[in-house]
Amino acid sequence: MLNVQNTVLAGLAVIAIGAIWITKSSAQEKSSTGVVTVFDHQKLDASFSKALADGGSNLLWSHASSKGIYNVDTHSRDSVKAICKPEGCSHKDYTAVVYVVSGAATMVVGGNAKISSPEKFGGQYIQGGESRRISKGDVFIMPPDTFHWYKNVEEPFRYLEVPVP
Repeated sequence: MLNVQNTVLAGLAVIAIGAIWITKSSAQEKSSTGVVTVFDHQKLDASFSKALADGGSNLLWSHASSKGIYNVDTHSRDSVKAICKPEGCSHKDYTAVVYVVSGAATMVVGGNAKISSPEKFGGQYIQGGESRRISKGDVFIMPPDTFHWYKNVEEPFRYLEVPVP
């Protein structure tokens, strides 16, 4: 009698393990691969603080894959030293997808660039251009090699930037 019970229990264990394995394999085939990364508000605030202390930018997240390197940067433009100068900022080789998290600023884009001495932001001074007020909740997409800068900043002016090739 004991052998029959052990055999039945062993059989049920094998069936249960098989059912779990099949269910797990099926779920993995249907789900997307990868790992979800979550940054709670405390970690995000810490990254913005680090960005401010380091001159305006901080790498929040980076992932390398066979298709390239993907980054998410935090930017804090709360001090004069962290604001793009009137000579402008531009991004080489990528489009910037930007989401404004807090604050506001007037973004000046384009205009006539006037050559001056070479410097950190490309050595060009923007004259004219299009001004647009951006604030919390706004998203903008900045193409590569487009000169832009911020003025009339309302602190804390913080945004997330995702470079897209």
